[in-house]
Amino acid sequence: MRWIIPLSILGLAACSLPGRQTFAPDPVAPGVQSIDATKAFAGRIPLVSIQPGTADFAVPLKDAVSQALAIKPDAAFEVRAVTPAAGAPDVEAASLSELAPLAGAVAQSIAGDGVQPGHVALTAGTGGAGAEILVFVK
Repeated sequence: MRWIIPLSILGLAACSLPGRQTFAPDPVAPGVQSIDATKAFAGRIPLVSIQPGTADFAVPLKDAVSQALAIKPDAAFEVRAVTPAAGAPDVEAASLSELAPLAGAVAQSIAGDGVQPGHVALTAGTGGAGAEILVFVK
């Protein structure tokens, strides 16, 4: 009887704790599309992407905002107007000014969906592949 307890402790001491290799010995590598998307947005993936000329963005945007608020009730949203870098500041400013009304409408729509006005930021910048409005969640 005296040997049963020490032998069981010795048997447990020889076992190793489960680690990452136990559950996934050959982890799946990320796909090329997900890597490209992460690089394109500098590590930030937008909640919604709206192309210029889109008039019916309110319902899909409301659904995305409500899902984000369900996960994080005090979420902050950044509405970012993005244009490709043209090299000339005048050209970039002109293309951003064309996106300003749509970006403002998107920000107002988010505020109208129940987000506090202090949790909605409106920004602009260059660096995208095309002109678009991106909505990020913080």
